[in-house]
Amino acid sequence: MVTRRTLLLGAGLSVVGATTACGTMTEQSGSGSTASGSSGPRPVKKILFDYPFTSLPIYAALTPIMVDYAKTKSVGFELTNDNNDLSQQITNLTTYLNSDVDAVVSFPADPASLEAMAKQYKAAGKYWVTYGGDLPTQDATLQFSFEDSGKQLADHAGTWVNETLGGRAKVLVIEDQTIQIGRERTKGLVEGLEATAPGAQVVVQQQGVSPSEGLSVTSAALAQHPDIAVVLTAVGDAAQGAYQALVTAGRPETDAKTYVGGLDANLFALQKMKAGTFFRATVTVDGIAIAHAVVDIPLALGQGKKDASVDLPVALITMDDPAAVDAQIKIFGG
Repeated sequence: MVTRRTLLLGAGLSVVGATTACGTMTEQSGSGSTASGSSGPRPVKKILFDYPFTSLPIYAALTPIMVDYAKTKSVGFELTNDNNDLSQQITNLTTYLNSDVDAVVSFPADPASLEAMAKQYKAAGKYWVTYGGDLPTQDATLQFSFEDSGKQLADHAGTWVNETLGGRAKVLVIEDQTIQIGRERTKGLVEGLEATAPGAQVVVQQQGVSPSEGLSVTSAALAQHPDIAVVLTAVGDAAQGAYQALVTAGRPETDAKTYVGGLDANLFALQKMKAGTFFRATVTVDGIAIAHAVVDIPLALGQGKKDASVDLPVALITMDDPAAVDAQIKIFGG
């Protein structure tokens, strides 16, 4: 079972806007090269989306949008079923290597393993788009303001600490150091909090990405520091576990002096925000924009675009903006 993972597919229907308004076209490292033996752009008639963490709720929410959008572009669209398993991801990609797909958009659960696969796809004349980071071998990348995500959440939390707790608080940071997106987001969280609320003290900083990991990390941290007031997570699912740990430890759900926030929305977090609990904020990307970009980037490569990479902006969603919270809940089918 692979535990390293990207933090989101995306969410936030009405927060950032339409795809054409969201994409900041940038040349990323490793992007823009052509496959071996290619003399120019090749038309893209079928796209493969390879996201290994198929059990995540957001995967079920956004893949139908991708499929429907691909139909409007008259392009075939297929999905792997990796079932959270790196070996299955490699097996599925190997199978599709000899198929009629023209491009793959893949999240590299293990970059070293997927780098070799990317080389094989490019050698076969297929486009490779890296989702949620960069690989040395790729045609383009789809990213979503990783470090800025952390800074936005940390700034909101730090301002809350200054206004509510007089600038001082014990903080738990549940990080993700396993992949590029997690490392950059963690950096944004730590540096952003230090800049906004220098009196806040990070007493524990530990790895965790899933609800169960967030629960165990927070429970252990509370055993050492029962007065932790703020929990920030590089992964929204870990924030869910942190919230549950605090409640289990006896923290009232509407405690005015507790703050939990995570990067990437999920239905649990959104519903707790709507209910007015101490789950106060999340930072996320426009789900429609990210679903469309999965289709648009390969098509742009097939049309000869050299700077097809996209780094989508993110938006802070807080419990004080019920319209934005409701829009996200709709994305998740709640």
